[in-house]
Amino acid sequence: MGSVVLAGLFVFSGCTRPPEADANRIQFSIWGSVQQQKAEEEMLLAFQEEYPDISVDLLVIGSRYPEKIQAMFVGNVAPDVVMVNLNQYDEWSVRGVLEDLTEDFHILNEESEFLPIPRRVVERDGRIFGLPINAHGQATFYNQDALRAANIEIPEEGLTWDFLEEIAPRLSARHGDPDAPTDYVMLMPGANIIFWQFGAQLFDDLYHPTRVTVNTPEAVEALDFIRRVRSSGLAVPPEVAADQGTFQLFRDGRVAFYFNGRWMTPEFAGRTAFEWDVLPMPAGPVSNITAHGGTVLAVWKNSPRKEVARKFVRFYASPKGNRISMHWMRNVPTFREVAYGEEFFALHPPENLRVFSETMEDGAAQFNLYAPGVAEVGRLLDARVQQALSRPDIPTETVIAGLEIDLERWLQRMKTRGVL
Repeated sequence: MGSVVLAGLFVFSGCTRPPEADANRIQFSIWGSVQQQKAEEEMLLAFQEEYPDISVDLLVIGSRYPEKIQAMFVGNVAPDVVMVNLNQYDEWSVRGVLEDLTEDFHILNEESEFLPIPRRVVERDGRIFGLPINAHGQATFYNQDALRAANIEIPEEGLTWDFLEEIAPRLSARHGDPDAPTDYVMLMPGANIIFWQFGAQLFDDLYHPTRVTVNTPEAVEALDFIRRVRSSGLAVPPEVAADQGTFQLFRDGRVAFYFNGRWMTPEFAGRTAFEWDVLPMPAGPVSNITAHGGTVLAVWKNSPRKEVARKFVRFYASPKGNRISMHWMRNVPTFREVAYGEEFFALHPPENLRVFSETMEDGAAQFNLYAPGVAEVGRLLDARVQQALSRPDIPTETVIAGLEIDLERWLQRMKTRGVL
């Protein structure tokens, strides 16, 4: 009978691999909380019921996960199976440290159709280097009791940013109404979402960028909106979020709207004094496109047990694995039949789980970039937005021009490296 072995890695060590002589024992690395570790153990036990001759060592990396896995790749002691965030997926696949799993993906897709966004997360020029296990987009968590107290009804056509600005004074005690049911109307989503919804894009192509396209009137309008909402007292100021938390402000009833993925559900289920649900992301002048995440299971290219590792990632990323992980309240199934199935929709809260499934359809969500260096692109955007918020004297057009220069320099560096 196989076994699950936990190995907590809080100080990097190269002495954590299973014995090379055991051909049916693999190592699987993850990040996450204690709750997440328990959930992963459940998946491993289910796998070993089906493959009793295979043992899995669960390697839990408590902090700085990407850096430690990177060091293990360099030291040739990496786990057989690696959980990969979308921010690192392209960097590692281009470097050639991830096994090509294109055939495995198509085997699963023949069994049951993947939704479009999970496919977008992993497919690059027809090749796939990891199997998606979670790839849904952000939605709107909202405090139903606060809206009732303020006598506010959600429009039939859905939320818009204009609507939120209109109703904000009735929900924001910090805006001037001491009787408002919440301190602020919302925690703002990432600036990238606002840019997209106002019609601005950072690059001409998200897979193979050749030029920066951010310096447009749409980008200026998007940043002006962010500045206006942040300065008005309607949205949580960055310094308040840094001091008092983000999701905690929603959980404690201090904001009416919070934007994030289903992975935040365990923080709210049974922990709020009010009723809440989810809605699609508010729409801007152009769209209501949202940002998706991406968690992938990859096989280390130099693993001496690649075929055994592939069995495990196929099991985890399969419809059966989807049905196991969706009960953890964090993941949304990546297969159409499971994501729109009654079993998933019955997993309350929230009531309206379909919202999360719909974020994986074509045109519903995207990422900053599907190429190496995406994390740095995000940091460059965030830095310029923070400049705009901390320096109201600087014209918005100047901030956007500075972002254009930052991205141009980044693009040239990546071209010099030969990875774009």
